[in-house]
Amino acid sequence: MRKILLFLLISIFLFPIELGGFIGEGSNARGMMYGVFASLSFFPMTRVEVEGTKFFTTNQKTAILSAEAGLTLSGVHPYLVAGVGINTDEEGSFHPFSSGSYFTSLGGGVKFSIFSSIFKVRLDFRKLSIKDNPYYRAYVGFLLSI
Repeated sequence: MRKILLFLLISIFLFPIELGGFIGEGSNARGMMYGVFASLSFFPMTRVEVEGTKFFTTNQKTAILSAEAGLTLSGVHPYLVAGVGINTDEEGSFHPFSSGSYFTSLGGGVKFSIFSSIFKVRLDFRKLSIKDNPYYRAYVGFLLSI
């Protein structure tokens, strides 16, 4: 456990981190959602991101592990993102052996710097494919780049 904690502390000081929250809309019947994300940059132009989401109307939650690639051009950062995720059913229960519990995510977006390179606005659009039943998600978020 100490090695993991030490790795996390060293990572915070060596690698750029982005922390943020978002609110968005899904094309499925569940509607509006909110969530948080954290991403870590190990190499130039690439990031690893962990994201958690919850719908307003149900107890369904999702968690996504993604890889992001993009360029920064004078305060504007367009990117592409791909990942895999898990989700719970509408009651909030996770069924590990159900094919509806796992999905893929593919999309992209753009980040805009506000006032400085520390505060950014994020616009994101993704296609999530759950059991050959895709739906689309768009959201706006704010992030802090450390």
